Amino acid sequence: MKTDKYYESQIKCDVLNSLRKHRVIDSRSIVASEYKLGSTGRRADLAVYNGSKLIGIEIKSKHDSLVRLRDQLDVYGACFDEVMLVSDERHISSALNISPLGVSVFEIDPFGCITLRREATTSRARAKLGCLQLLTVTELKKLTGVPLNVSMKKRALLAEADQVPDELIIGAATEAFIQAFSDTSLRFWRSVGRKKITPDELIALSRFAPERMMIREKKEQKALFWEMWRRQATAVLQGASS
Repeated sequence: MKTDKYYESQIKCDVLNSLRKHRVIDSRSIVASEYKLGSTGRRADLAVYNGSKLIGIEIKSKHDSLVRLRDQLDVYGACFDEVMLVSDERHISSALNISPLGVSVFEIDPFGCITLRREATTSRARAKLGCLQLLTVTELKKLTGVPLNVSMKKRALLAEADQVPDELIIGAATEAFIQAFSDTSLRFWRSVGRKKITPDELIALSRFAPERMMIREKKEQKALFWEMWRRQATAVLQGASS
């Protein structure tokens, strides 16, 4: 039986493949999976910077609930230039009713086919506070000119940053995203090449992928060592009893 994790990963691949097919993104785009939206307590299933816009993508599979959807999309709206909701056909009617008009709503069927059900009909812009929430203490210090060696709580830095022009704040949030995920995106696109994106390639989008790969290799080496030891011990015991 397919697990929830499988469906989530596969839908992410279907979404990225569709965006790539329609030239919304390409191998130069910066991509993040499970992007933490600062201190909002939310994560974007996918976040993409395609060179002109920071796009947030919320995915609702047939196993998901829509209870928190409106709140999630409101947070997305404050943090992204464009927001997309990809909903399984099971939820599409409710998803259309819940989603603000500034969100583009797509339907995905069991075969991975994605259809636009409603294009965003209202224009919107990222909120200053939403962008500030995406920045770390270090990034806020750089934005406000506070020396890095000065101890200052994030709340105080946010108050200081409130005086910074909106365009500089939005630019800082975009640059922070690019800096955080450029290396993993490069590794991801190299892994994908000209192929379709599969769940195996999604692993590369993790900022901890190299460490995880190293741990997995060590586990495999350890398992191989004990398997060889078991075979040798069995051979010795069989030889002794013959």
